[in-house]
Amino acid sequence: MTAPATALPAGFATEVDGAAALIVGGVHSFPRHPQRGALAQPFAGAQGSASEVGVIGVPLYALVAVDWVTEVTTIERGGRTRTVFATGWLGTPRGVTWYLHPAVHDAARGLYLLDDSERFAASASTAEIPAVVARVARSWDLGAVPERVRVHNFPL
Repeated sequence: MTAPATALPAGFATEVDGAAALIVGGVHSFPRHPQRGALAQPFAGAQGSASEVGVIGVPLYALVAVDWVTEVTTIERGGRTRTVFATGWLGTPRGVTWYLHPAVHDAARGLYLLDDSERFAASASTAEIPAVVARVARSWDLGAVPERVRVHNFPL
C-alpha cells in the first residue's frame, strides 16, 4: 500500500523583506476588504509546485485587490429599497488598494484561503509583484498593478 504524495502549493516566488515567499492566488474584493477565510483564486500558469521554485515551507500569500465604493441604500416612497454603489465620498478610500495577505493551503481540497487564524493589518513590509502575477491580475480590469505592494502580515 502506498501513501498519497502531499500536495505542495503552487505559485510564484517573491520576497517579503528579504525572505522568500510564495504568491499562490488572488482575491478581488468589492466594496471593502475581503472576509477572513475568503477563497483565493489560484493564478493560471503558476509553477507546478513549491518544490520546483525552491520555496518549500515559506509563507504563502494571496494578492488582494480592494475596489473601494460606498454602499448606499435608500427607501423609496412605496417602501421599496434601492441600493447603489458610490465612489469618492468624503473620508472614504478611492480607487483600488493592492496588498498581499497571508494565505493557507487546504491540500485535501486543493484550495487557497486567506488566513483566518487572526486579523492582520498592514506592516512596514513590502513585496515585489512578479510580472506574470501582474499580467494575470490585470485581467481583473482594475487598472495597473503596482510593482511593489504592502504586506498585511501584522497580527492584531
